[in-house]
Amino acid sequence: MAQFPRRACLLAAALAVTLRAAWAGVPTLHISTQEGPFLEGSNVTMECLTDEEGEDLSGFFFQKYNKWLHTWISLDSETQLRCWFYDVSVSHEEGRLLLSISNLRSWHTGPYRCASSNATGNASTSTAQDLQVEYLHNIFLTRSNTWCGTIGDTITVLEGADLELLCSADASKDPIYEWTREGDDWVVASNSLTLPKVNRKQAGTYNCQARHPTLPQLTKTKSLRLFVEGSERGFTLQSVLTQSTPMLALAVAVPAVLLLLVVLVFAILIPRHRALAKKKAAPEDSGQRTPIYKGSLESVPSAVGDTHPLVL
Repeated sequence: MAQFPRRACLLAAALAVTLRAAWAGVPTLHISTQEGPFLEGSNVTMECLTDEEGEDLSGFFFQKYNKWLHTWISLDSETQLRCWFYDVSVSHEEGRLLLSISNLRSWHTGPYRCASSNATGNASTSTAQDLQVEYLHNIFLTRSNTWCGTIGDTITVLEGADLELLCSADASKDPIYEWTREGDDWVVASNSLTLPKVNRKQAGTYNCQARHPTLPQLTKTKSLRLFVEGSERGFTLQSVLTQSTPMLALAVAVPAVLLLLVVLVFAILIPRHRALAKKKAAPEDSGQRTPIYKGSLESVPSAVGDTHPLVL
């Protein structure tokens, strides 16, 4: 009878171990705190925790949601997809499960979570934590109603033409845009700048500034030098490229039509010229020629009445 309590204790212990393996603690994800937001280029550390003190975390792992594949991607395994898009480091240090990201980039933005699995197939996940990376990239300037894309540091416009410039920047939040002109005190609080019927007095340097709505330290400026030409100077390469679509089509079509006409003229005249040359040479080649006669410099047709051939 004494062995019965002992067996019962062993059975209870084995059952407790089995239940603990089958029902792991509920994981939670903790993102390291820091002063201010997570700026692009900074570092961040995440830790996977559980409500069971001292629990083995070997069965826990990190995941990130991929909005393109509409699924959660495991960040613990060295998969090709993870290396290309996420560039993170997962480590087990003194019983702690950590995920480190150095030099944050825009593609690190998104929801993360910690999950666990066990031999019985039971799994649990933590509440997803959204990592927001704040950034503001380079500014691009374009001209509306044109076939070309972005413009460089200068632009040439014919006097009297309409000009509308658009300013854009890739940022985590929609930036605040401002247009200014060097030497003037006006400010246009918009991403577009419209100059109707441009005159020579409006030539100069224009600046577009893009500023993050909540982080003023994320600010970039793009400058553009505007040149205005008189209409009497005609078209230049730069002025043609900056014309509207109908004007550009006309500027390209007229030279193309003239070139086509020149090609057609040559295609018609050259065969005719060759045909006339052959026709003119035909009578000269039709007559038979005789040996060179005494006193002549060349052979003559046999119709000539000289019957004294040159005798060597």
